[in-house]
Amino acid sequence: MHQEITKREKISPIKMLFFILIGTVVLILFNFVGNLLRINASLTDGLTLIIATVLAYIIIKKYITSYKYMLIEDEFIIQEITGSKEKTIIYINTNQIKKIKSINSNDYDKDKKQKFFKRKKLNKHLKNIDIYYCIYEENDKLNLLEIQPSSELIKLLNDIK
Repeated sequence: MHQEITKREKISPIKMLFFILIGTVVLILFNFVGNLLRINASLTDGLTLIIATVLAYIIIKKYITSYKYMLIEDEFIIQEITGSKEKTIIYINTNQIKKIKSINSNDYDKDKKQKFFKRKKLNKHLKNIDIYYCIYEENDKLNLLEIQPSSELIKLLNDIK
């Protein structure tokens, strides 16, 4: 059994203040444009609320979510961790994995142009850790997954395959 959790990207107070300022400016500009174009105030307020919610969701996904990778015998499991909640995203047998390589490999550009049933990016773009892509089969359909596990887990996956 192998288990690891990606680190959460730390957000500094300055970065948080920057995001709040940018978000505030975007919302004020949106309201200003809505008033200039004489759009109904309730419609503008509703759209402003939607934009604020989307911005908050993006920040939460980027800075609060981490991923747990588990390799238990021949099962590969990925869980999304947000706060204290864990949600299983991927649960596949290692035999279903067709290819797992670095996105820096020559095959990546060719492979990502293929048609896939599902595409998921589960990476945090952490520094000093490579991003890998995994092509796996589920219900007779190919799926593409971008992940950022350790090189040790990739080695274990390749050895089991």
